[in-house]
Amino acid sequence: MLGKSTVVDLTHTVSDPAALSERARPDAPGGAERQGVAGAGSTKDFGTRLDARGLVGKERGSVAEIPSRELLVRAVVVNVAPKVAAAPDYQVTVEDLRSWERQNGRIPKTSAVLLRTGWSRWWAEPARYVNQDAQGVPRVPGFSPAAMAFLITERQVRGVGLDAMGRDVPASAGGEAASPRMPPGVWQLENLVNLDQLPAKGATLVVAPLRIEAGAAPARVIAILP
Repeated sequence: MLGKSTVVDLTHTVSDPAALSERARPDAPGGAERQGVAGAGSTKDFGTRLDARGLVGKERGSVAEIPSRELLVRAVVVNVAPKVAAAPDYQVTVEDLRSWERQNGRIPKTSAVLLRTGWSRWWAEPARYVNQDAQGVPRVPGFSPAAMAFLITERQVRGVGLDAMGRDVPASAGGEAASPRMPPGVWQLENLVNLDQLPAKGATLVVAPLRIEAGAAPARVIAILP
């Protein structure tokens, strides 16, 4: 059916499904209503996941209510790995996105924009992957609030994703970092892998989260290359 298409699995292997299921519960520490990642002892605690808190309370009541057709999207891959190598907590800017567009064309409406940060190389080293500072704030790459707003309001993307963990930040951290990580209207894929095997554009993303009544869920994510 796929003919000569290449299929790339963007999902990390999880060795302890029971721990992952516990984290997926909305009332569990580190679950859908988590306020931070302090105390996360291992990458196995979260795995590849879909965070739909930006939809809950606005368009959908939970991950289970997201229509399947909204989980099949065109993928845009923005490579910021060199910048992350120089600054581990680099936050992608609107100019980064416009630079991608100058080379590849306008970001398609209802697509998913994936950040290739290179951070997945630390997956086997939990402390380095989480990379918390003295205040418990994870110093990991991600989208700046301005870049996220640009993608939602001006490009009307359906989702975003990255090969790092989601950047939950305690409110006590202050500054821009305390802005809500998930604005309304989009879902976010976290802890992806193998983004270096995807082209800048042209891939189709198949997102298959567990159909659970929660704001986030473990997910299998597959890319189909033309």
